[in-house]
Amino acid sequence: MLQAPFFTGLPGSWTAHGAICALAAIGDLVIAAGFLVAGALVFGDSRWYAPPTMSRYVVVLLAGVIVQVMVELVAVHGLALWAYTRAHPRLPVVDVGILPVLAAALYPLTFRLLARWEAGR
Repeated sequence: MLQAPFFTGLPGSWTAHGAICALAAIGDLVIAAGFLVAGALVFGDSRWYAPPTMSRYVVVLLAGVIVQVMVELVAVHGLALWAYTRAHPRLPVVDVGILPVLAAALYPLTFRLLARWEAGR
């Protein structure tokens, strides 16, 4: 919801607007779950994120940025599902909004928190 003012083409009512944002959050969860499964396959360990290693988290960060850029390219430029306001800064070359790409930085944090949770169990 914090990013919502930087997007256009969303429904006008708060209920519909909230539903779209909730759908986007579910999409983020699906991406994170995909990283969890991919990491398990690549590293041969379902708990690959613990103990935390910088190299694995850098891979998650880079993968998150790439996936998010692809999502934005398809959704904005390919399918025109939403657009950006003039106030939304964009990444040059790919012309996608910087806020969703910055949000990809939360993926490594998610796995770091999961590793801490696992360590506390």
